[in-house]
Amino acid sequence: MPGRLCRYCPKTFQSSKYQPAQAVCGDADCQRRRRNDYHRQKIATDPEYRQVCVDSPRKWRGRNPDYWTRYRAKNPASAEQNRARQRQRDEKCRLCRLAKNNSVLDLKRSAKDLATRLRRGTSCKQQLSSRESPCIRGCRPPLDHLAAILQTTTLW
Repeated sequence: MPGRLCRYCPKTFQSSKYQPAQAVCGDADCQRRRRNDYHRQKIATDPEYRQVCVDSPRKWRGRNPDYWTRYRAKNPASAEQNRARQRQRDEKCRLCRLAKNNSVLDLKRSAKDLATRLRRGTSCKQQLSSRESPCIRGCRPPLDHLAAILQTTTLW
């Protein structure tokens, strides 16, 4: 019996005699991808299945309303790490929104760097044209850098 080529990896495999239409090898990663693909396809095409998928976690949360309270009490280090990361995300978002609304921040941010490069012979026009807002490019500016800028920037 000739082997079949797996849909997800370049391996060939023998299909099961109980599942002759088998299209995926038995590798754990391939099986996981197969199940995920089936789940996504089923959610997209079956409204009843989609509703069950929405209701199931909702019912579980209804039966276990104090789960997260117990989890945070049992794992204080994890809870504190989560709080710290959330504070960082909130601060990044706030500073990024502020940077998008105030183009002066880019000039203030690069003022020291600009002075250094000007001493090395880079023209002011070249230096300013090479600067872009970090939020416009899509990258995230470092928090400590923006915090220092905000302390020295007058917005009004």
